[in-house]
Amino acid sequence: SDPYADVQGGTVNTNQLAIRAGKGNSAARLSTVNEGTRVTVLTTGKKWVKVNANGVTGYTKGKNINLDEGGTAAKPYSKGEEVVNFALQFVGNPYRWGGTSLTNGADCSGYIMSVYRHFGKSLPHSSSAMRNCGTRVSSLSAAQPGDIICYSGHVALYMGNNKIVHASNPNSGIKITNNASYRSIVSIRRIFN
Repeated sequence: SDPYADVQGGTVNTNQLAIRAGKGNSAARLSTVNEGTRVTVLTTGKKWVKVNANGVTGYTKGKNINLDEGGTAAKPYSKGEEVVNFALQFVGNPYRWGGTSLTNGADCSGYIMSVYRHFGKSLPHSSSAMRNCGTRVSSLSAAQPGDIICYSGHVALYMGNNKIVHASNPNSGIKITNNASYRSIVSIRRIFN
């Protein structure tokens, strides 16, 4: 596999950030960059990450770099969290039966379908058909951000912390609900594993 498959942009989020020759504060300092400096992040998900800043490649503390995709280099967002963050942009937009427009109106399955289309996933425009998409999640306690919560005749996107975002109904449009089990859950599906 390509070691640089996860290369992404980031921004320094601390006053001064040392770029070092190796992992650890005792490693030689190659350069120092200021807050707001754009960096290329070569590795993520660890305390010390490999970056390229102003042409210098070295190591630095991942928590000090905000990733363009969300989270920090030490703790990037999961794909599901990315999906939720994208979906939340459309809260307050209208509900439209049969609609698939995130801005001009979508019904519950049209909303989920259009959010996931943005991430290259093709889902059916049917709340009952979505019950067979992806992989089954055993229970709400095992659900993760980005999972689809299927109800009888309705679907929602799980945000985590027992919250959902969904195209609710013509009166309230796309909104957040603070209780994912506000009605009986039929199935929970994970699209990105």
